[in-house]
Amino acid sequence: MMKMLGILLSIALILVLFTACADTTVDRSDTERPEQSSEISAETSDSPEVVTTPPTIESDVPTKETEESTDSQEPETAVTNKPDSPAISDIEAVDANLYNTKDNAVPLGQWVYYQAKNFTSDEYEPYYVRIIRISRDQAEIQAAIDNYSGYRDFSLTEEQARDIEYRLIEYEIYFSPDYAASDYGISIPTLNWNATPIETAGFRTDGGMSYIGVGGTDSLNINGSSYHPQPGDTVKEKGLFSVLKNYDESEYVFHIGWYDGEIVTEKARDLYLAVA
Repeated sequence: MMKMLGILLSIALILVLFTACADTTVDRSDTERPEQSSEISAETSDSPEVVTTPPTIESDVPTKETEESTDSQEPETAVTNKPDSPAISDIEAVDANLYNTKDNAVPLGQWVYYQAKNFTSDEYEPYYVRIIRISRDQAEIQAAIDNYSGYRDFSLTEEQARDIEYRLIEYEIYFSPDYAASDYGISIPTLNWNATPIETAGFRTDGGMSYIGVGGTDSLNINGSSYHPQPGDTVKEKGLFSVLKNYDESEYVFHIGWYDGEIVTEKARDLYLAVA
């Protein structure tokens, strides 16, 4: 009997110990989970954090701040094909009638009123001209001859080269905004520039020899035959002319004139422009 009782007590003690162990295991697992979670966080903290930001939706309606910033910005300058175009009011007062003699030639670089037959309107219409500069640089002149695509032969004979040389004239033509033009643009008027001595009727060498035809200018057509400016444009042109080597720019002027016979305004038929 006592033996049986001891066995039952032993079984009861074992059950008590087994239950206690089971409770301890559950509690330990519950406390270990957060520690495991913190270890994982520590291991992944070295990786870059990815932050997702919702896209910003810009409103089409400007706010007061954007309106003020827009107003403070300077407008962009438009690109134009009219470099150095003068204002009409700046040059209308320059009358060709004031410069119709050799002694009173248009100063170098000054715009002057002129006119020519406009075959679009079939009338004489005003335009404006000025001489920019004269070049005696033979390297520049030879380069201009090499780039010339026209029919003119600029070769000088050995005898001519002793007394004659070529010089370059650079000039501009300005067409007013109301100048009549066809759909393709303006046909540039031909300016018959002619260098002429101030003191004499023709060019003469130091020994008194004169040359017929010296002083005439040929356009280099630097813009090409397909170029047609529009009203309001300023056109730059270059030409070559021959002159005796012993003449300085202060000793001659350029003369241009009308040869069509009809003058519909009181503007001068002859116009002289200084080159120095």
